[in-house]
Amino acid sequence: MSQDGVRDGAQDDVLATVDLFARDTVVPKGGEPAGGRVAGASLGRPLGYALPPVTGGVTPAGPGAPRDVLLCFPFDLEELPGGRDYREATLTVLLDAGPHAVTLHPTPGSTTPDGADVAAFGLGKDRLQWVFRAPGRSGALRPDGRWAQAVVRLPAAADGLSGSLSLSTVTVQPVLGGAFRRREAETPHETPFRLAAADLWPAAAPLAPGRSAAPGARALAAYEDSGPQADGEELPPGLRRLCLAVDIEKYSARDNTDMIRLQRVLLRTLRAACARAGIVWDRCGRQAQGDGYLLVFEPGIDETRVVPDLLDGLASALADANAAAAYPRRVRMRASLHQGIVHEADSGYAGSAVVALFRVLDSHPVRRALADDPSTHLVAAFSDGLYQDLVSHGYSGLAATGFRRAEIHVAAKSFTGVAWIRALPAPQDQGPSLAVEG
Repeated sequence: MSQDGVRDGAQDDVLATVDLFARDTVVPKGGEPAGGRVAGASLGRPLGYALPPVTGGVTPAGPGAPRDVLLCFPFDLEELPGGRDYREATLTVLLDAGPHAVTLHPTPGSTTPDGADVAAFGLGKDRLQWVFRAPGRSGALRPDGRWAQAVVRLPAAADGLSGSLSLSTVTVQPVLGGAFRRREAETPHETPFRLAAADLWPAAAPLAPGRSAAPGARALAAYEDSGPQADGEELPPGLRRLCLAVDIEKYSARDNTDMIRLQRVLLRTLRAACARAGIVWDRCGRQAQGDGYLLVFEPGIDETRVVPDLLDGLASALADANAAAAYPRRVRMRASLHQGIVHEADSGYAGSAVVALFRVLDSHPVRRALADDPSTHLVAAFSDGLYQDLVSHGYSGLAATGFRRAEIHVAAKSFTGVAWIRALPAPQDQGPSLAVEG
């Protein structure tokens, strides 16, 4: 094994064989982990296919235009002994400065031929990630034959591309009493790769449905002409998504230690709320805001069930945090819910739906609702459209009782809208709250 923890593969199609260690394993700087090996994997050498330019399509054309390359990342996990199974495997690809992904495959929310559910992240970015999950609550993930693909856009002057790969897994093992022992493991070091321009396979024509780019690579869906865009780049996909934004009240009034604690409480609260609503955390688009957080949920969820369960989960998790002896001062939050077209852009989620979500969250009526009601620790605001879709129809857990209509005006941002605000009860709250405005 080499000094960076990677054993070089003897075959040309193997980039490296790697070990995965339990996440709590101590890894000395520049050294090898001491014990804690959970599994192993073989990382295939990435394959690259140079895609031809298409005038008028999303693949740029013309002198000096960026180039598109189809990258394929194959990998195999080792077979596990003793009744252990893989429940999850995550491949992370970090591209060196310059390239970014314009398509991902498997696509987010899709299912592989062997039944694994897929979450994928990284459109428009240089950090790509695919999460493969076993089907059902007791299913196992097949270890071999895994792969992921992306069309990556290279700057015109690039003479190739490089980056690094890493893997993480979740394994389970049955124990007495019908329970399972769950272990999370990861590669302690990233594995570098490089593809020179001369290493790329030529693709004679753009990819089309059902057509392989070259042996061993599965074709992506056809490019779709999204129309000419400024600077020659197409927009990332715009999908209608349900969005949740939260913000901690009076965060700036806390000391540094308390701010760190509050961020941990915030993250645990959101994870608990998602679990309550049956939302898989890793399938959410996530964007930290310091004292707040944005969640963008995957398309196709049942909002009539998810929304009330999310609110119940937020209230319950906050009540648990506020009841803990370690938290002498209450954690209070504002929450905003909205739905609309969202794009995963280069530095975060973009779209008027995201803008409106935060305008409502930060508005005076919503802040005032929380400040004026010391009996609650959570105030939720629905956009008018979401309220009309859900609350006005009397779905279970979404009664109109307690909601009040508020006009939202943010003159400095030229924003005007309507929100429906409700304070959620906090029966388990303990401890005094601060009186200063956050």
